[in-house]
Amino acid sequence: MPQLWRLTRNRYGRAVYDALARIGITATVMYEYVATLEDAAVAAIEDSSYEVAVCEPERVTGLDAPVAELRPDEMVVAALENGTPRGYLFCSVDTTHEIHPLERTLAFEGAYIRRVFVEPDHRNRGIATAMLAEACRQARERGARQATALVALDNAPSRALFERHGFVPRRTRRYVRIGPFTHRTTRAA
Repeated sequence: MPQLWRLTRNRYGRAVYDALARIGITATVMYEYVATLEDAAVAAIEDSSYEVAVCEPERVTGLDAPVAELRPDEMVVAALENGTPRGYLFCSVDTTHEIHPLERTLAFEGAYIRRVFVEPDHRNRGIATAMLAEACRQARERGARQATALVALDNAPSRALFERHGFVPRRTRRYVRIGPFTHRTTRAA
């Protein structure tokens, strides 16, 4: 059986999702992963040709990073190969975010990690792991005691990343909208 995320995590699946949303039909299931930052210990990057650091948003625009949606207090953690960005993630501490797939605003205590991306040719080299480690370290320095990530059900690679590094699914959030009718559920995982 093909993995669901491979069918939906591409430009065609996204086009179908966006077309349905334009006519008022949308649905999503997201796992809310949480880790205490002491438990979220992850290894440093193995390949020394990459540097992982907090950087200015402009550094990752070449990766089509949605930097226009960054909040003023949000940091960009990037993986750089000889100065060229190969991946990024966004991290904020003690903030509120509009979660577009859920059509809801949520407050996060501690770190909120989102938009983890690594260029396809640079995946499976520990880059996402190293960026996650740096985001957790930065959040700890800013006083955060826990970290949260929301991951779509069909995003198997991101779910595996967080699960490998001490994040536990705490809740499942479901949302469906058909025209003016909506239904939300939040359940313990």
